[in-house]
Amino acid sequence: MDSLEFTERPELRRTIMLTAFAGWPDASEAATRAIRYFADQISATKFASIDPEEFYNFVEHRPKVRNGRNGERILSWPENQFYAWRNTDGEGPDVVLFRGVEPHFKWRAYSSMIYEVAEACNVELVVTLGALLDAVPHTRPVKVTRSSQTRNLGPNLEHLEFDPSSYQGPTGIMSIVLDRMTAAGIPCASYWGHSPHYVQAKPNPNVTRALLEAVTEIIPIEINMDRLERRGGDFTRRLAKALADQDEITKYVAELEERWDKQNPPSDTETGGADAAPLIAELEEFLRREAGSPPEVSEETPDDETPGGESVDQDKDEGNSPSV
Repeated sequence: MDSLEFTERPELRRTIMLTAFAGWPDASEAATRAIRYFADQISATKFASIDPEEFYNFVEHRPKVRNGRNGERILSWPENQFYAWRNTDGEGPDVVLFRGVEPHFKWRAYSSMIYEVAEACNVELVVTLGALLDAVPHTRPVKVTRSSQTRNLGPNLEHLEFDPSSYQGPTGIMSIVLDRMTAAGIPCASYWGHSPHYVQAKPNPNVTRALLEAVTEIIPIEINMDRLERRGGDFTRRLAKALADQDEITKYVAELEERWDKQNPPSDTETGGADAAPLIAELEEFLRREAGSPPEVSEETPDDETPGGESVDQDKDEGNSPSV
């Protein structure tokens, strides 16, 4: 049985593929939520998926069971799904969206399946979204960094300047996918949203929104952000309430703000982050002293942004109250 399953084969042209993976490269679920929100906003259609059987240790990543509306029991497995959207204005590119879960096994085989879809859909550019925990204050604009090992990302993108990644060390499935695409001659770029690492809650709609706003420089599609704005405002209010009686954490946040303001003049929207490591160590040591290791984030909440109307109440805020 082929793990890559097509339900249809859309005819696309000048396609951009946008991807995100749950797990290690998805702090606060910001990247995978961005894919889901994007897919919902443009009414993208599911056309392919990767069967999880060969790629996951189900003891480590267990399937989930829930009750349906009529009381039926519904079993769900790790999802790796492809969605397509065809641009009908004749100008912009078509889009393929992929939302997956970082696998435990067979990374090269898994990456080759994503490449197979890219080849079938005439993909000319692959963009990955990720999110990481960083020493950044929640009271400042969300930091988004971007990188590319490709000097030329394609037509109409020559004005964008992407620095190559300088990271060296353990890596995730995103790097394996990008390596596979680059070997086939497909240009690639990455965007990373930075989530405050003292916030023990998910999802973080503010980071999701920042990622979507950033990637529109490559994919010029108008996205209605109203729902994310509402969720982000509520998230920030709940976080402020959670921090109100945390004097020591508040003091650390003030220090983060001071560093941010020094590193980011009004005309600059990004910070190098080179001096963040000492503060990260200090904050983690404080958390260990006060409460042991930082609390685990809560279990995933049910999807409410899956294309095709599979879930309901899309205006309801998601996730748990922020904690520190």
